[in-house]
Amino acid sequence: MLALDLLQLPASALGIRGAICVVGRSEKSRALGFSSWIVGNLLWVSWGVMNGNVYVSAMFGLYFVTALVGLRNCRHT
Repeated sequence: MLALDLLQLPASALGIRGAICVVGRSEKSRALGFSSWIVGNLLWVSWGVMNGNVYVSAMFGLYFVTALVGLRNCRHT
């Protein structure tokens, strides 16, 4: 269980940090938010795979892709 907590804690923290940063006005703040989501979402995908939870893996896999697009769009404004 402890190994799973080592994934869930940073994944949750990065998700929260991403949400806070994405609402910022600066490009740097938004880029940090999307970057946080990218890493956090990969952690959640890993957690889902380790637990055999296809739904969590699929959902956070899609969130990962949208965060990549968000980061790209943020850098091209």
